[in-house]
Amino acid sequence: MAYKPKVTQKTENKPEATPQPPASEMTRRSFLVGAGAGVAGLVVGGAVGYVVPKPEAPPVPPPELWIGRNIANQSCMGCRLCEVACSQAKEQKIQPAIARVTVPQYFPGIEFPVLCYQCGADAQCMAACPVDALTLDTSKKLNTIKIDTTKCLRTAKNGDCTLCADKCPGSAVTFHPKTKEPLICDLCGGDPACVKACYQGPLTLKGVKMAAVLPADIAASIVDQYKLPPAPKASLDNQVAVERNDDLYGDTV
Repeated sequence: MAYKPKVTQKTENKPEATPQPPASEMTRRSFLVGAGAGVAGLVVGGAVGYVVPKPEAPPVPPPELWIGRNIANQSCMGCRLCEVACSQAKEQKIQPAIARVTVPQYFPGIEFPVLCYQCGADAQCMAACPVDALTLDTSKKLNTIKIDTTKCLRTAKNGDCTLCADKCPGSAVTFHPKTKEPLICDLCGGDPACVKACYQGPLTLKGVKMAAVLPADIAASIVDQYKLPPAPKASLDNQVAVERNDDLYGDTV
């Protein structure tokens, strides 16, 4: 009879099973863990570079009233009555230096009024103010600039900030010689005194609404209208001969 070795079965030491929580509790725990992971992912995603978009501000409608400027027709006589009327309306005195409208002069005698262009929400003077002292006043639908003297560095801190004037593309911001306050036209609340005083018509209500342009550039664009005809030249027989300039008098046939 053949010998058969005995086969002993090895029993493996298995870890004891941990008791499982009820199905309802497991579901709640899984939900909390998943929710926490989702929130963490959102926070991490935001830290990485996700930016919540800001709602766009509604566009500012165009003003219902503005001051038109008739400059190209050379109607401005340089009388500066607009400056006189403005200083009287704003400061109750005749002092052109404190007027919100100025009349610069350029060679060879070009003069025209300069005042706020009512740029609206795109006003660069407002954007340049480091303390937000300039804001857009839409209460009367005029889109003028409102100045808060309690914030302005010139009036509140007695500083020398000129950023609003430096950034104005039309050089329409000046400063009060005593109070140092920025001077910007506000259309007198809807009844501008300068327009009523301008009898030649360079300033009108709802006339030509110009974009903000440097006064020097305006003067350079119309300087040709101020050219005088060439002086007459004497001929050999003492007769005066006048040379025509077709650019001034027009082409002839």
